[in-house]
Amino acid sequence: MSFWIGNKLYFSSMLGDKEQIEKAFGQVIKELRKSQNLSQAMLAELGDFQRTFISDLERGVYQPTLYSIFRLGGALGISPHEILKRVEEKIRD
Repeated sequence: MSFWIGNKLYFSSMLGDKEQIEKAFGQVIKELRKSQNLSQAMLAELGDFQRTFISDLERGVYQPTLYSIFRLGGALGISPHEILKRVEEKIRD
């Protein structure tokens, strides 16, 4: 949950801490990949990534840039918004 105070946007602690968000992002990418029967190598090829990048994302070792989230969405056939929505839902569960 986020809220504005004056001209600043603040995020509620309900969103979780950094590690929790990173782990949730990786889990979402892995779930989406597996739901489409894609290997890490196949997803990497579709998104023009290195396979190790996908592995690092799924393990929460590395966090993507905004551009990479858009490329992941394109490779998975899902909007970047939907990816982030699923991450947020996973954090709240």
